Amino acid sequence: MSDRVFHVISNTHWDREWRFPFQRNRQMLAEMLDEVLLILETEPDYRAYHLDSQSVMVRDYLEAQPHKKELLERMVRENRLLIGPWYTLPDEYMVGGENLVRNLLRGHEVCREYGGVSKIGYSPFSWGQISQLPQLYREFGIDLIMFYRGINSLDSPKAEFIWEGADGTRALSSRFSTWPRYNFYFYIYRPVVHGEQPADIEHTWGEGAAFHFADREQHGEDYFMTQRKDGYTPENLRSSVEKIIREQAGDFTTRHVIWMEGHDSSGPNAKTVQLLRDIRKEFPELDVRHSTLEEYARLLAEEVDHEQLPVVTGERRSAQYDNRSANLYGYALSARMYLKQANFDAERWIQYYAEPLNALMGMAGLDISDRLPELAWEPLILNSAHDSIGGCSLDPIHEDMMNRFKQSGEISRGLFDRATRHLATRIDLGKHEPDSIHLVAVNTTQF
Repeated sequence: MSDRVFHVISNTHWDREWRFPFQRNRQMLAEMLDEVLLILETEPDYRAYHLDSQSVMVRDYLEAQPHKKELLERMVRENRLLIGPWYTLPDEYMVGGENLVRNLLRGHEVCREYGGVSKIGYSPFSWGQISQLPQLYREFGIDLIMFYRGINSLDSPKAEFIWEGADGTRALSSRFSTWPRYNFYFYIYRPVVHGEQPADIEHTWGEGAAFHFADREQHGEDYFMTQRKDGYTPENLRSSVEKIIREQAGDFTTRHVIWMEGHDSSGPNAKTVQLLRDIRKEFPELDVRHSTLEEYARLLAEEVDHEQLPVVTGERRSAQYDNRSANLYGYALSARMYLKQANFDAERWIQYYAEPLNALMGMAGLDISDRLPELAWEPLILNSAHDSIGGCSLDPIHEDMMNRFKQSGEISRGLFDRATRHLATRIDLGKHEPDSIHLVAVNTTQF
């Protein structure tokens, strides 16, 4: 395998709210990103860190840590902290198409504010992929799509394939390999850095200092490890690297193999630098790089033979077949149906009533220079996050969501009220009696 290039991608999968409500989770986010920035600033050999293709994390973090803004922006500009192109990580089936467009628009807006947009269609979050995604990504200048939910090794025997969308747009795509978005984590990182195998989930008291509340009010909180013993286990390195190469290297159509280091709610580890040095020392014939998705995408595009790749068409909802694909969790489509209904109603108000009439009245003299439409979309985009709209989170999280839907609806109704009042004042009623009563019918649809 000396001809292969192994791209190690340091990343996380960060749910804004899922295991914990947002405000609790943000405190963990602040700790995680503090560590990211510290490592990037003090470890020049730590190449880069990816924030899971979203940008709301940056906004959430800087609201709590505004003094870190300059350092964060510098790391983004230097392509060491990769953010976007999305704002949040939506489920593509449970919200409207315009919601997805606004998500990407908002993501690009935030990314540009802080230094740059990562133009990779990294989409491992949605439970299935809509058929218009290649077209949507293309309109935002994104050429490579990476996902594994809705595609399996029957659809594409190798990692790379061509995905043809509903309108005929074709995009180079990748389904990763076994254990798709966390292969390096399970095969190498965890066995070597922590001395643990994938099936090891139990922690014993001798493994470090665990913190837990014992009072009546908070005894149900999780345990947290405040101090852990050094679990670095170099004797696991050779077998781990040999296993991932044996099981995965042949899964790619070019020399370039992707190794993803992160996992759900995971953070960076400065020992990644040591780990990669040890791999190179143990396997001097291998080209192992601490890389970025951008670098991987560029080199893949240079070498891939499009003519030899299978063409996969339409929406992607293929079931899990082996460990190169994943469960679609179809029951999320109907979980907590009241959330889906509230989303539909809120989207209806902003998309089909408030925003069209507001824009039209702007052409008729109404001052629409405010950002009220954007403020109406903001809570909807936040609620579109897959574990949020999917209804698979804690009760307090979905209570927060209902308040966001309420706030969006209030803004939309206010916009619609303002626009209709302006419309009414623009109608020439000079030929009618001063005390006459008039009924104005407004239709903002195209039919």
